[in-house]
Amino acid sequence: MDVGIREAKNNLSRLVEAALAGQDVFLTNRGERVARLIPAPAAPSPSRGRGALSGKISFYPGWDSPDEDLRLQSLFETDSE
Repeated sequence: MDVGIREAKNNLSRLVEAALAGQDVFLTNRGERVARLIPAPAAPSPSRGRGALSGKISFYPGWDSPDEDLRLQSLFETDSE
């Protein structure tokens, strides 16, 4: 679809919808193509992917030792006498 610049100013939302629907939209100046409307790529999600939590989580030394496992287990044990 070729659209003059003046017409495009009045119908921009309709032209954007056409571009989003996959239609080729060209802006013309005195009958010559000068620009093309295309959909913008979707923005990547910043919180996903490998390493997204890098630098945001820290573990204390020895958090994965067997002694620490026993200490944590004792915190949750109850006397059932």
